Amino acid sequence: MAKSNAAAVKAIKEAAVSLVPAAKQPSEVFDDRGRTVPWMARTVHRLYDSQAQKILDRENIAIAYWYYLRVLAERGELNQLELSKRVGIASTTAVPALDNLEKRGLVQRTRDPNDRRKYFVNLKPEGKRLVDELLPELTDMISASLDGITQKDMRVFWKVMHQIEANLTQKAQGDTVVD
Repeated sequence: MAKSNAAAVKAIKEAAVSLVPAAKQPSEVFDDRGRTVPWMARTVHRLYDSQAQKILDRENIAIAYWYYLRVLAERGELNQLELSKRVGIASTTAVPALDNLEKRGLVQRTRDPNDRRKYFVNLKPEGKRLVDELLPELTDMISASLDGITQKDMRVFWKVMHQIEANLTQKAQGDTVVD
C-alpha cells in the first residue's frame, strides 16, 4: 500500500510541475525569480542611471545628455546621424538634446560642407571640462557596484555579454551601431 501512495504522490508532484508557468520553471532564459536577461539588464541600467543622475545633477546635466557628451569625448567629432546611432537614440530625438547642449555651450554643430542637410557635432571646451570632471566619479560609482565580484567572474560576464551582443547584432543584420 505504501508503494501505491508513493506513486500517487510522485504523479501529483509531476502534474503540479507541468502546471507551473514557464517563467517559474528553471531554464537558461529565466532566473530563479522568473526574470529574463533583458529584464535584469533594464533593471541594472535603471539603477545605474539613477545613481549617475545624482552625480550629474550637480552640473544640471540630464542622463540622456550625458550619453552624447560621453560619446563625443571618446569618439571626437561625428555627424549627427552617427552620433545618434552610437548613443542609441533616434536622430529626430537627438535634435532637441543637441539644441539644449549647444545652447549651454557644451557642443557645437557645423554644417557638412559636402551635404548642407547634415551636421557635424563636436565638444566645446566646456563640454570637455564637464566630461573630464564627471567621468572619474561616474567610473568610481560603477566600480563600487562591482564590489564582491571576482576578476574571473567579470571575465565570464564580459564574455557572455559580448556573445549576447554579437547574437543580437547578427539578428539585427547591422541596422544599429554598437559602441
